[in-house]
Amino acid sequence: MKLSYMALVAILASTVVPAFAQELPKHKYSANVPSYILTPDTVQTRIGTLKFFDGLPDKETVEKVYDQLDFGRGLKLSCRVCRPHQFTGYARA
Repeated sequence: MKLSYMALVAILASTVVPAFAQELPKHKYSANVPSYILTPDTVQTRIGTLKFFDGLPDKETVEKVYDQLDFGRGLKLSCRVCRPHQFTGYARA
């Protein structure tokens, strides 16, 4: 008798649980986000088109941005290094 009772409970549980699982929960803190603060899917820049999905950049966009950062840092370094050498050349002349 105990085995048939457990089987009946298992059958009822297997039919009731999927019915509850199909409902999507309503979030208590869902807000209407204004469209002007959302990240667009594509952004046109001087280094090319940057593509995003759900606010996250794709692999190509990440590579472009890191290449731009490397270029900018290299340019900054060369400007800082060349300036003192130019002044020492003027002082010797």
